[in-house]
Amino acid sequence: MEYFVTQDDAGCRVDRFVRNLFKDVGYALLQKLFRQGKVKVNGKKVKASYRLKDKDRVYVYANQLTENTDPNDSKKILEKDSRLEKIYREMLIFENDNFLALNKRQGLAVQLGSKVNFCVETILQNVLDRYFLVHRLDKDTSGVLLVAKNQKYARKLTQLFRDGKIKKTYWAIVDGKIKEAGVIRNFIGKSFVSGEERMTVVDEEQGKAAITRYCPVDRVGYYTLLELNPETGRKHQLRVHCAEVLKAPILGDVKYNKHLQHKNMFLHAKKLKITELNIQIEAPLPRYFEEIKSS
Repeated sequence: MEYFVTQDDAGCRVDRFVRNLFKDVGYALLQKLFRQGKVKVNGKKVKASYRLKDKDRVYVYANQLTENTDPNDSKKILEKDSRLEKIYREMLIFENDNFLALNKRQGLAVQLGSKVNFCVETILQNVLDRYFLVHRLDKDTSGVLLVAKNQKYARKLTQLFRDGKIKKTYWAIVDGKIKEAGVIRNFIGKSFVSGEERMTVVDEEQGKAAITRYCPVDRVGYYTLLELNPETGRKHQLRVHCAEVLKAPILGDVKYNKHLQHKNMFLHAKKLKITELNIQIEAPLPRYFEEIKSS
């Protein structure tokens, strides 16, 4: 099938453009289509990250869209459809004409994947006609998640994140006693431990700069309630900085400390401040935070 790109979609990543056309296509299958050249722009194979231009032509080989998909996936999603509007409304904490914010639940992935068939995108696809994810939260991290309603604000918010003009505040309960505030500056890169991929502190040549400000808020028994303000957005940055630098891993983060078994990970994106728009959005703490604080 052939699609023409209008000025409204100029600047959009081609994989996001295709996902908006075929909302039931999973992330893993979509990436496979790009690797195999089954999605082309102006007749040429492109990367999924290619940004579209006005009057581009996008070609999609439709017979590939259902290849190798699990026939049970759609059934599982349909079974949840009756609850999606309610879940969306329960998570919605801010909305205007251009974007909205959800208080994402812990344990809910943001995007579809090879092992994920129900996520934030599943909900958005069934509730909104058009949406654009502009940042991510780990599956086990709860809190503020921004979603743009149009391409213009998707680009605007993405650029504000890149320029560090959206200030992020997280709260975490960590396994250790942190008595003073401080700043962590180092480099984070990918490594493999016992065959498992994880992020870790590395030399400058091997990773990317990572900066986190931290400040203790309260004591919770032996644990510390910590406020974290990342100035960069590296993968698992806060989890690595707590575990490897502060020697106080986040409670429930079994990836970076397998001894901290808990059904929840205590990392919450509590607040986003968009100075340019004079907007501040806060997400209430999950119940399990309050429960452990009062225990």
